Amino acid sequence: MEINWYIVGSVIIIALVLVAFLIKRNLKDERNYEKYLKKNDKSIPLKDEIDSEEL
Repeated sequence: MEINWYIVGSVIIIALVLVAFLIKRNLKDERNYEKYLKKNDKSIPLKDEIDSEEL
């Protein structure tokens, strides 16, 4: 049985393109999520900034 190298090569190329696409998309989503977190972040007061009355 002989291996058809054109099919094997095309499958490998498609797999590499898919992996590259997923990595690029993941990085983009990560940047968008970080922007979202920075935009909606509620700062937590430090221990020195808390009044004793708030406790």
